[in-house]
Amino acid sequence: MSTRIKGISLYKNILRAHARYLPHEMKQLGDAYVKAEFRLHTKAQPEQLEGFFAEWDKYLIHVERTGREKQLVDAALIDAAPQQQQHGSNANQTINRKKGFGQDVSGDVPFNDEQKEQLQKLREEAINAAKK
Repeated sequence: MSTRIKGISLYKNILRAHARYLPHEMKQLGDAYVKAEFRLHTKAQPEQLEGFFAEWDKYLIHVERTGREKQLVDAALIDAAPQQQQHGSNANQTINRKKGFGQDVSGDVPFNDEQKEQLQKLREEAINAAKK
């Protein structure tokens, strides 16, 4: 598949996932961010686009998985209560099935400079979107 076709397909799939799974305010913010990022990469080199598309593929999978889980919880098809799971040598660890959008990241998660910059941009976009 050509790079251009792959990019357009990925872009459309992300916007569809936003429309299907995100609340209205997050959809607006997400759509604006995706459009800006894809516009910035229209003239990128193919080797740069490979990584760009890989990361957006991961994002799309995350949005779809989280959205489907939320739909199942809302429809009461799966239990939102914490469930137990064996995890290697660790004993039972509690896993909350109701993870999703809009939750705070715990303070012990390390971010590199690029991630911090992206979070700051996202925060600024959210503030600007709320003002409109």
